Amino acid sequence: RPVAPPQFVIRPRDQIVSQGRTATFPCEAKGNPQPAVFWQKEGSQILLFPNQPQQPNSRFSVSPSGELTISSVQRADAGFYICQALTVAGSILAKAQLEVTDVLTDRPPPIIRQGPSNQTLGVDSVALLKCQASGDPIPSVSWLKDGVSLLGKDSRMSLQELGSLQIKNIKLSDSGIYTCVATSSSGETSWSAFLEVKESTAVIVTKNYDENELPGPPSKPQVTDVTKNSVSLSWQPGMIGASPVSSFVIEAFSQSVSNSWQTVADHVKATQFTVKGLRPNTIYLFMVRAVNSQGLSDPSPMSDPVRTQDISPPAQGVDHRHVQKELGEVIVRLHNPVVLSPTTIQVTWTVDRQSQFIQGYRVLYRQTSGLPSPGPWQTQDVKVPSERSVILSSLKKGIVYEIKVRPYFNEFQGMDSESKTARTTEEAPSAPPQQVTVLTVGNQNSTSISISWDPPPPDHQNGIIQEYKIWCLGNETRFHVNKTVDAAIRSVVVGGLQVGVVYNVEVAASTSAGVGVKSEPQPIIIGKEFRDVIIHGNRNNSITEQITDVVKQPAFIAGIGGACWVILMGFSIWLYWRRKKRKGLSNYAVQSFTFTPAGTVHLSRLLTPPNLSADSSSCPILVSMLRLPNV
Repeated sequence: RPVAPPQFVIRPRDQIVSQGRTATFPCEAKGNPQPAVFWQKEGSQILLFPNQPQQPNSRFSVSPSGELTISSVQRADAGFYICQALTVAGSILAKAQLEVTDVLTDRPPPIIRQGPSNQTLGVDSVALLKCQASGDPIPSVSWLKDGVSLLGKDSRMSLQELGSLQIKNIKLSDSGIYTCVATSSSGETSWSAFLEVKESTAVIVTKNYDENELPGPPSKPQVTDVTKNSVSLSWQPGMIGASPVSSFVIEAFSQSVSNSWQTVADHVKATQFTVKGLRPNTIYLFMVRAVNSQGLSDPSPMSDPVRTQDISPPAQGVDHRHVQKELGEVIVRLHNPVVLSPTTIQVTWTVDRQSQFIQGYRVLYRQTSGLPSPGPWQTQDVKVPSERSVILSSLKKGIVYEIKVRPYFNEFQGMDSESKTARTTEEAPSAPPQQVTVLTVGNQNSTSISISWDPPPPDHQNGIIQEYKIWCLGNETRFHVNKTVDAAIRSVVVGGLQVGVVYNVEVAASTSAGVGVKSEPQPIIIGKEFRDVIIHGNRNNSITEQITDVVKQPAFIAGIGGACWVILMGFSIWLYWRRKKRKGLSNYAVQSFTFTPAGTVHLSRLLTPPNLSADSSSCPILVSMLRLPNV
């Protein structure tokens, strides 16, 4: 035969696989001579050939037909893989992407295998509305009538073992739309049917069909083509039931679009179909049901995850009002956050309405307990529009956080999701209480001491402090005294200590996770002649700091106050005595001076002793000196 360059018979397609599962990339080529097919990961120098001896613990292998298999997929395996076909006539290559997702995000919502069907029944008969659901984790089943929860409100209604609803002695008022809802942590799915109740004399009874009369489920749908807005599928019909298959129904699921399965096509006559109107750059799962005159079959196995093609960002000059309008219509549904460790929280969400104007998501969080509370909003951007999860790290321990998510495009931002809260787990405090003070109480013969302290620094409390533990450790075990007080207490008096024993005092804070770091031992001897004041802090405190600490003590302040009071009282008594003395002398002098009409001042009372007369001859000089002129 003439030489022919290599050509691909089967080209590899992009794969989306969750961690721990197996990824398979088919690749077949033809030519003359037959091409050699080998694989290489983009950016790696390692080549993978068919029939190559597998290395120990290697997870990569290539079959003789050229199919690449990666077992136990890990996040590091994500990237582009290149299939190359080589002959003397030339070479060709094809590239496919492996996208690795988290295990939790890979789980679709529950599947209702068989749901209720429309029924018309007579009064006082028994209605049985089927609902068989499956999923991982196993879903719970509940029922609604006209949108209102049913179970527990009427003794005639009971939930059967597999989730079906039975209604005994039905009444005309039981007519309505009944909805089976299957719910799990990965989402929810619902199926509705109409029950019509009529008088027994004019009723045409419609019954539930047996499962053997329904068609068998179709085969797993295969993806044959992908564009930015469509996915082409093909499948094979299953077993034929009581009547031929008349059409097919296609259901799809995407976490970016909804948290439940949606019917994207019905009345499909062929075994191949192109689903249109999909979101660009979005992961989808598909399944198919067959329809005959008796009803719908069980669903087919789910297709492999497929991502629609991406589109280029909107061109410059786009209408900003249109961007803001579309962002405002995006609905983000935040799941309950998962606490991974004392400092990390995993946040996941789904999007009900997607938009091409989404560059990413902004996760906002703030603390709502501890100090400051509430704290300022912090943000972490998820810059890949297809991502629906992020891990918040470097959080405070034992703190409640409020979390919400909003979509964004450049400077435009969409509506916030509803807020959820999560509390990081606590740990024992990583620092001791601060400013531990130990004093003796009462006189020098007292056997009690007072201990006070401040809480550990807020960044080291690692949760809510529930209590403080105090240890007074003597030089022998029999002298030990321990005490526990509530977190609101900052000081305590410990009595019953032994005179002459050296005690070491320690204090520690405690959270629900355990007892934290103890303060350094503070020695004190009971019965010393002076008060012991020991302040636990920096061992290299300056003299000024030590004096300041002493001045702050209540005993010192009380002593200074008492001394000031004594001085003030002494000064007041002295001032009072002095004023009284001056007032007495002034009154005595006024009573001793009298004036005569002749203008003479008589000083007999003031200057004459009791045993002397006031005769002028007795004191001629003094009297003459005091003689005043006539007025």
